[in-house]
Amino acid sequence: MPLFRKDPFGHAWVLISPERGLQASDFGSVARERSESALSPGQDGGLREIYALRPSAAQASGPDWRVRVVEHPAALVQDRPAQFAGTPPFEHATSRGFQEIIVEHPDARERLETMPRDHVVEVLRVYRDRLALLAKREGIRHVQLSRSVGTAAGSLFEHPHAQVLAVPVTNRWLEEEVSVSRSHFEATGTCLFCGVLESELEQRDRLVTQNAHFVAIAPYASKCPFETWILPRRHSGTFMSEAGNLLPDLADILQSVLSSVRTALNDPPYNLVLHTLLTQDEAFHWHIEILPRLTYQSGFDWGSGFYVNPTPPEDAARFLREALALQEVAQ
Repeated sequence: MPLFRKDPFGHAWVLISPERGLQASDFGSVARERSESALSPGQDGGLREIYALRPSAAQASGPDWRVRVVEHPAALVQDRPAQFAGTPPFEHATSRGFQEIIVEHPDARERLETMPRDHVVEVLRVYRDRLALLAKREGIRHVQLSRSVGTAAGSLFEHPHAQVLAVPVTNRWLEEEVSVSRSHFEATGTCLFCGVLESELEQRDRLVTQNAHFVAIAPYASKCPFETWILPRRHSGTFMSEAGNLLPDLADILQSVLSSVRTALNDPPYNLVLHTLLTQDEAFHWHIEILPRLTYQSGFDWGSGFYVNPTPPEDAARFLREALALQEVAQ
């Protein structure tokens, strides 16, 4: 029987409807066959390097990098003066901002979940440091990091990479979470995310995995099948303040979740997004959202405004836990 669930972190309702069924994915699996791509060392077509991790004796802009940050070749925003104009309801502004690509590994066939953990820690550190730097630029009001894996998820390159964006306007989805969480804090004096996390750890129905510093859950009102969130146990409003000694645990749980998604769902395309504020906030809790691309939105979805999810999050969490258990047995 279909069931409406209210999103604890927003204003929307999600329709959990197993009756719709999860059909064989039209998106297919993500192929990783070529060892080189347009982001590979020596193949980047002159993309301007912004930052890179490479041996200390290596030549700047040389090919022997481990992680590399380059200008986005098709950036939608540019480093230019921000000019706002117009009056409500018709306002506009110049597309000012910063858009970068973080190339996570020299080998195009690599995956975040299969890289050595130490390398993933380096990648996470670059994520954190680039976001922290851009967040300090004058006029910036929102920073985000996203990963798109597979063409169905909007990926531009068959290469492990992330995109970083910094803009002078707010983000619709993040602002909704902020609004709801601040209202909750004003009413209760407690963080909504921390309370939900405590309940999820106690009930365990939607718990995917955990370690000393991070927890992965299938959210109560999952917008899509097998949506998974990773949250720090300790309250923190901004990813940019995470200490370096916590990044190995974040690398572990991120690799575990991505491995379970890959195993359980036959390597689906997916999007990964980081929700973070620029600075610490007592009401908000940064988190990573992993969104497998397994279904389309139909006319009913667009017309009603509901997300329709054919997989109850409790079933998704159980399926991912079983995939993790099988991986541990196989190791």
